[in-house]
Amino acid sequence: MIIFGISLGVVSSSWVLSTHYLRSLAIEPAVEEIPAVEANEFSFIQYKLNKLQVRGEDSNWEKLFGKMEDIAFNGRGKVSLVHIGGSHVQGGALTDRMRSNFTEMLYGAQGERGFVYPFDIAGSNCPYSIKATWTGKWDGARSSVNSDQMLWGVSGISATTKDSAASVSIKALDYEKRAYKFNSVRIYNQRSDNISIIPDPEVKVTRIKDFPALGYMEIEFTPAKTELNFSILKNDSLESYFTFQGVYLGNGASGLTYNAIGVNGASAMSYMRGEMFQPQLNTLKPDLAIFGIGINDANVPNGTFNAQLYNDRFEKMIKAFREANPDVCFVFITNNDTYFHRKHPNKNVFEIQRVLYRLAEKYNGAVYDMFEIMGGLGSIREWQKAELAMDDKVHLSRKGYELQADMMTQAFQEAFGNYLSRKNNP
Repeated sequence: MIIFGISLGVVSSSWVLSTHYLRSLAIEPAVEEIPAVEANEFSFIQYKLNKLQVRGEDSNWEKLFGKMEDIAFNGRGKVSLVHIGGSHVQGGALTDRMRSNFTEMLYGAQGERGFVYPFDIAGSNCPYSIKATWTGKWDGARSSVNSDQMLWGVSGISATTKDSAASVSIKALDYEKRAYKFNSVRIYNQRSDNISIIPDPEVKVTRIKDFPALGYMEIEFTPAKTELNFSILKNDSLESYFTFQGVYLGNGASGLTYNAIGVNGASAMSYMRGEMFQPQLNTLKPDLAIFGIGINDANVPNGTFNAQLYNDRFEKMIKAFREANPDVCFVFITNNDTYFHRKHPNKNVFEIQRVLYRLAEKYNGAVYDMFEIMGGLGSIREWQKAELAMDDKVHLSRKGYELQADMMTQAFQEAFGNYLSRKNNP
């Protein structure tokens, strides 16, 4: 086993040390130092455990860090991250902060905005960083709801309209509430043959390519825009449908692209319900997959959790990501501490831990043990008292998610910093 990362001191990190080391060699690394997490701010948090634990071989991690190094020192190349999970991801507080932190690790490394889903069009809660308006009547459904039957894609959530004419407008904001610019989009969808997607008439389309069998259409245009507008038009009087499964906002920029894919209630089986999951995931070309899946799987009475079933379903997801990129690296986030029906600690978390550690070892992945870091069984109560967790004893507050994001980023920074130190000082 290889452990990437060094225990945090009061406010120090190995990342800062490796940066200073490089500067001592008259190398000016293109990196920013994310503010260190105060190690004594919350006594119940186990800051010394704030590490990425890589199990097995680390060759793919060396490739990933090599790509990040190329961005940092040469300003070239791309790294695609896909963070996939349930409500912790859909809510946006965790992933918006992670996106900001990751793209600030390297100067000028903000890549494309990447995958976006405007959840409110499907009748669900939407992060503040995604703004959308639409016309027409839309019916939403989630793959995490067994009774919902719809055409699923990589997003695990869909909205369908049968109107003869409808439209969608989407804008994505960064952590400072500045709108992203883009000059290319992929519109993930499934539709009947008599439906056309009409691009924004205010732009000049330079390329348009439709891949209906793979569930998306690509459009390139000029000038760059901060708002995506497209219309749905029915071509005849026959019955029709258009199912919207998300968009990718691109501009060809080098750097880090942080794609967040999350659906309330999602479990290890939810995303695998979608026939278009694989072809749409392939377009994201993930270099790093961050899995935050297990909270909903474990939300059953203590002793009734089926660890083997959870493992088998998770392996299907892993296989899909490896098909999208054989060199993909995996980070498995263990469940945070939760209570079952707010009554007692959910001890199924220990089974989740065991499965994720086994999967990490089998697939050379890393474990970020959020359960142990936050304080172990029953610690959600301390997080709640500190206004870091919600009353349901399952979800964190915005402050809690942002703290988790900062700690995860620091653990990842230390791993990257250690890689740079090893390479420059064998």
